[in-house]
Amino acid sequence: MAKKTLLAIEYPTADEWRSLVKQFPQEAIAHKLLLASVPFVFKDEPLKFALFKRTIADAFGVAPTDVFIVGSALAGRSLKGEDIDKAYSSESDIDTLIISEHLFAKYVMKSFEWVKLATAGKRDDEGKYSSPKLLDDQVAQIGRLAANACKGIWRPDSLPHEAEAREDFFNKFGEVSLKTLGLQLSEDTVSKVNGRIARSFDDAVKDLSASIWRLRKEFEAIEDKSKGAKGSKASKA
Repeated sequence: MAKKTLLAIEYPTADEWRSLVKQFPQEAIAHKLLLASVPFVFKDEPLKFALFKRTIADAFGVAPTDVFIVGSALAGRSLKGEDIDKAYSSESDIDTLIISEHLFAKYVMKSFEWVKLATAGKRDDEGKYSSPKLLDDQVAQIGRLAANACKGIWRPDSLPHEAEAREDFFNKFGEVSLKTLGLQLSEDTVSKVNGRIARSFDDAVKDLSASIWRLRKEFEAIEDKSKGAKGSKASKA
C-alpha cells in the first residue's frame, strides 16, 4: 500500500505540521483543510457534522454547503507555532466559517451602523460642526473592520460588544450552541460555537492561507531561536 503524502494525512501530528508547511504551498494546505477533511471534532461522527452544518445554515439562511469548520476543531490541534503540540480539547470553541456573499454584505452594512454612530459629529446651537473624538480602541476597531472587509472577511471581534451587528451574530451562534448540545454530540465536543463570514470561497482560501503562512513564519522563528540558544551554549562550553 502506497504511503500517504503529508498533504493526504487527515489529522497531522505536530511534527507533521512542521514538515507540511515547509513542503507545500499554503494555498494547497488551505484547500486541503476546507475540502478534504471531516473536522477532527466530528471525525467519529460524520453524520453529526452534517447535522451541525444544517443547524448553522438554518440559523443564518444559507446552504449547509456554505458552512465550514476551521481552527483546532478542524485540525485536531492548535495552529499557532508555540502551541502546535496542544491537542484539541473541550475547552476550545468550534470556529465556524460561513461562505456567503449576501451574508457578508449584510453584516458589513450592519457594522457601518456602528461606524456611523462612532464617527458622528455634533452641531452647536449656532450650527457650528465639531468633529467626533474617537477613542484609541474605536480607531483600532474601525481599522480592523476595514482591513478584514477589504480581504472579503467579516469578523465579529472587529466590533465593540455593544455593536448591533456583533450582538446579532453572537446571539445566533448562542442559539446554535444550545442546539448543538441538543444533538448530543461526543463528550469531547465543545458547546461554544464561534464564527466568521467570507464573501467567497477564494476569499476564505486566501484568509486561511495567510494563517498558514503565519504558522510557517512562527515555526521558523522558533527554530532560529532554538539554534541561537544551542549556539550560545556551545560557545560557553
